[in-house]
Amino acid sequence: MPPQILIDASIVQLQRLSAYLVETLAELRADSRAATLEARACKEILLSITVLIPKLQAARSVVGEAGEPGRCAACHDG
Repeated sequence: MPPQILIDASIVQLQRLSAYLVETLAELRADSRAATLEARACKEILLSITVLIPKLQAARSVVGEAGEPGRCAACHDG
């Protein structure tokens, strides 16, 4: 699978996971009896995702600049 497609698919999947975690956190906040450990885990995962998505978007730019489909300029020396 070409890197561009893999990166795009990863971004979409992480955005979906992020949306799911936001919904889960809202439900946990609504239930005062909810396990704080679960809420904390959701927050940590969400924080990680917010870091990963911009990194993948930057990688997508690098792959797009490589000039050749499926070739990453940062991964090959020329």
